[in-house]
Amino acid sequence: MVLEEIQGELLDFQGSGMSIMEVSHRSKWFDNVINEAVERTGRLLNLGDDFHVLFIQGGASLQFCMIPMNLGSEGKPVDYINTGTWSTKAIKEADIQKKDVRVIASSEDKGFSYIPRDFTVDEDASYLHFTSNNTIKGTQWTEFPESGKIPLVCDMSSYHVEIYNVR
Repeated sequence: MVLEEIQGELLDFQGSGMSIMEVSHRSKWFDNVINEAVERTGRLLNLGDDFHVLFIQGGASLQFCMIPMNLGSEGKPVDYINTGTWSTKAIKEADIQKKDVRVIASSEDKGFSYIPRDFTVDEDASYLHFTSNNTIKGTQWTEFPESGKIPLVCDMSSYHVEIYNVR
């Protein structure tokens, strides 16, 4: 049933006379698609109103540089929890931008085989960045780390979503 609906809408998406691939990103049809995707993502992840769901092309590697570029405040540190390959890449990008990078916790001492639990977030930090799961080393957070009033940035690229909690 679902596949038949999708098949039918490939040629005529919601009565538009166009396929979903032809519909303009400025059209009411696309607005409906993106708004529903944002709503469903928020519901699926149980996100409150203090979260914003963004769909941005470029993947995680592009986000690694966009996050400090857009969220790093002048004169304020950026905090990172290093749990492996993806966190390390994110930290490198913030370093390239000459941000005051502070790795407040790391599991590097044991080959990134665990999630560090003992850390203190700098109250002056622009944000706290962590990676939800390290697919290469097989570790995963079971719940988000506490960041107090500091915005929490989560690389969930293995889930193909980035979450920004802007308080």
